[in-house]
Amino acid sequence: MTLTDRYVAATLRSIPVDKRDDIDRELRASITDAVDARVESGSDPAEAEERVLTELGDPARLAAEYSERPLYLIGPELYLDWRRLLSVLLWIAPIPGVVVLVLDVLDGASAISALGSGIWTAGTVALHIAFWTTVVFAVLERTGASVANPTGVWTVDRLPQVDDSRRVPLSDTVFTVAIYVFLFVFLILQRTYSGFRSDDGSAIAILDPDLWSFWIPALLVLLVLSAVFEVVLYAIGGWTISMAVINTVLSLLFTLPVIWLAASDELFNPDYLVAAFGEATDSASAASTAVIVVVALVAVWDIGEGWVKALRDRGTHAC
Repeated sequence: MTLTDRYVAATLRSIPVDKRDDIDRELRASITDAVDARVESGSDPAEAEERVLTELGDPARLAAEYSERPLYLIGPELYLDWRRLLSVLLWIAPIPGVVVLVLDVLDGASAISALGSGIWTAGTVALHIAFWTTVVFAVLERTGASVANPTGVWTVDRLPQVDDSRRVPLSDTVFTVAIYVFLFVFLILQRTYSGFRSDDGSAIAILDPDLWSFWIPALLVLLVLSAVFEVVLYAIGGWTISMAVINTVLSLLFTLPVIWLAASDELFNPDYLVAAFGEATDSASAASTAVIVVVALVAVWDIGEGWVKALRDRGTHAC
């Protein structure tokens, strides 16, 4: 096998199958022409082939050029938005850490243990925020999704405005993601920090422990997906019909199970209700009703806001 054969094989390894034949012919023809030109100038054929292949460079890089595949994680078009959003979202990370630290101290843990738990929690949240934000922008980079500034060139249109109906404000994104982070942390911590303990000293979970068999993990996944959705919404810069549909689906997937669990008295831990309200069933019923009302109102507002903005932006484009 010649150097050219090895070079072409290395290049085609990263090329989609349906494009390999055309690129194989094109690349070999290009190499042959370049080698012939050097040989005609008096170069040794073997030396000419080696120099031509060396000038072509790394086959993986050449394959990326043929495939129009970026060799960077986040390109200049999205980098500034990624950095701006990530730098603000990371300020959310210390909040769960402080909560865990305070709860550990109130629970009687030593200062060193509480501090360690707080730092570990804050670090874990920061890692997740950085990871998922980067994943979203990397996917947008590779899928060619439209963004608020498709040219990547700064213009006066990017100056902040008092009322920008198309651009998703960074503050809205951060606030919404912070809520999802809070709910995520709550679902996990409510098992061990509820303010009440059983006779054997173990913490009484707020939510029914049986929900960990399916519902709570499912809700945790939905919270992560919802946070990722907010990052995507910020990255593309505005509401569309497709984004409104996705937002509706995510909201309903979270809201309907919570309402159903609360309405069927399967949401709260019975032991917690007894510890918190005694035998007052009216208080327990009121807690479930409050959850249903709040969750329903938030869902209606969230879904309605998404559709209003999507339809408004669509109407603006139509004009």
